[in-house]
Amino acid sequence: MARLLADTCEICGNKGNVQVHRVRALADLAHVGWQPSDWARVMLHRRRKTVVAPDIGHDRIHSERPARPLTP
Repeated sequence: MARLLADTCEICGNKGNVQVHRVRALADLAHVGWQPSDWARVMLHRRRKTVVAPDIGHDRIHSERPARPLTP
């Protein structure tokens, strides 16, 4: 809760309206053949399934390709 109330992006450090992005498992971010983006790298380095990002950054995260397909 404190990370969200700090109102600061954990990726770039900008202040403003922020949202929390969550993944089901960190293993979804670290698989062979995929270069992690800046937000995925932050999550993997901190070993957190959540990252606080500004509204625009959160939309950008969702516009990128999914980390892993839902069906094998």
